[in-house]
Amino acid sequence: MRRGLYFASPRSRRARIDGRWAVFLRRNFTVMIVPDARGGLRRYHLSGRQLLIGAIVVAVVAVLAAATPLLMLRGARLARSLASLQAERDDLAARADEIDASMRELRRRLDAFERRTSRLATLAGLDLPATAGQGQAIASEDLDTLRRAEMARGETDELLDRSRLLSRRLDTVEEVLGEQTDKLSRTPSILPVHGLIGSGFSWRRDPFTGRRQFHHGLDIAAPEGTPVYAPADGIVVKTERNGGYGRVLYISHGNALVTRYGHLHDYKVRPGQKVHRGEVIALVGNTGRSTAPHLHYEVLVGGKRVDPMKYVLEDVIY
Repeated sequence: MRRGLYFASPRSRRARIDGRWAVFLRRNFTVMIVPDARGGLRRYHLSGRQLLIGAIVVAVVAVLAAATPLLMLRGARLARSLASLQAERDDLAARADEIDASMRELRRRLDAFERRTSRLATLAGLDLPATAGQGQAIASEDLDTLRRAEMARGETDELLDRSRLLSRRLDTVEEVLGEQTDKLSRTPSILPVHGLIGSGFSWRRDPFTGRRQFHHGLDIAAPEGTPVYAPADGIVVKTERNGGYGRVLYISHGNALVTRYGHLHDYKVRPGQKVHRGEVIALVGNTGRSTAPHLHYEVLVGGKRVDPMKYVLEDVIY
């Protein structure tokens, strides 16, 4: 037999440990408990397996008992953090709603400003391209706060670009208008009568036949005898009696632009007479093919009838 150091293989060591555990689990143990000096001795007979299970249970309970306060503390911190984040989210959402409302108001004002600038451009004889139309609405209930912020940033840039473009357009219009004062005075810019607009420059059903046909002017309802004003400087070129429009009056404003007024009760000017914007030229009537007192107003450019509302500035009052 060879002498020297002997090293057990891992397999033999594992087999030896397994054997010891098997012996331990098969053995029986007696646990004695003495409650107090006067109490009787209590004995409990347990197997090795029961002792092992009991030790594991005690260890698990001890770990849980030690970890529970830490878990509760961490849970409380997480709850506070979550409440803080939710409050911050609600605050951001409220601010986003305010930004949405402000942007809608800004867009509304830009739309109104563009309409007015376009009418001024028409008066100046300019044909300017339209700016960008309505942008995409931000639906607050369908988008998260970050997404809404990104969209708001993009829409803000769009509105800024549009406002700068409109400002440049207005500068151009003002420059041209400054050079065309005489032409401006001869370009219609007001409604010729105070009243309620009924039919506009659009398709409608004829009140007498019921058939659908295009209406080439504005019907402005007003009591009979209401003054009709010249919408711009010009010369009265003709008055006539027309079967459809009754008493009719024509004013030439130069540059192939003519205005026509129908269903009049009476004339206050005569052919060849010069008139100025705001001067009374006739009275509202109910003559011709009419169902009630009103003024039929047309604007003709080069003999072609166009929408009279293009020649009405909202803030001009006589």
